[in-house]
Amino acid sequence: MGKLKNILAFVNIIRFWPHLIIFLFSKNKTLIREDLQAYKKEYSLKNSDIFALLILLYNNKSFRTLFYHRIGKLKWLIKFLAPGMQNLSLTKTPIGGGLLLFHAYCTIIDAESIGKNCRIVSNVTIGYKNGKRVTIKDNVEILANAVIFGGITIGNNCVIGPGAVVHKSIPDNCVVVGNPAYILKQDGVIVNKKL
Repeated sequence: MGKLKNILAFVNIIRFWPHLIIFLFSKNKTLIREDLQAYKKEYSLKNSDIFALLILLYNNKSFRTLFYHRIGKLKWLIKFLAPGMQNLSLTKTPIGGGLLLFHAYCTIIDAESIGKNCRIVSNVTIGYKNGKRVTIKDNVEILANAVIFGGITIGNNCVIGPGAVVHKSIPDNCVVVGNPAYILKQDGVIVNKKL
């Protein structure tokens, strides 16, 4: 039974070889590698990058959807082999490397841009108001059920708490919570300040 299980797993992973070939020739290979490093760290994967890429493409639909976003139109050549996450929407948003989509069910990302090393959890909506979109800088963590919209900027090193509704810009180094959102912490100091 163990051998059969290994053979089936190997056969399943083989369907991702076209993904690997597209990765090797992708113009966004550097961004995909940065995403891969974030996922390897999160899931404590000690494998080589190529093997970790195959494991994540096989096991993680959030990563697979991000991978398809990175490779652009080439996704239509391989997406039928293994579809991405149906309820995760990544528009044509420019996204910096190292994005970690953690349990990103029912998540919509339609931003002006997203910086490097960001983390987005489930049921997050990043949208626009009156045609103006959100700009998210580097090292931002957006937790479950947060809603962010409008022509605003989320500063570097910010955490948007679960269920927060953000429609005003946030300076760097803040923890924001609530509906409407307010700054709970800034530069490591509790401030309870309105936006």
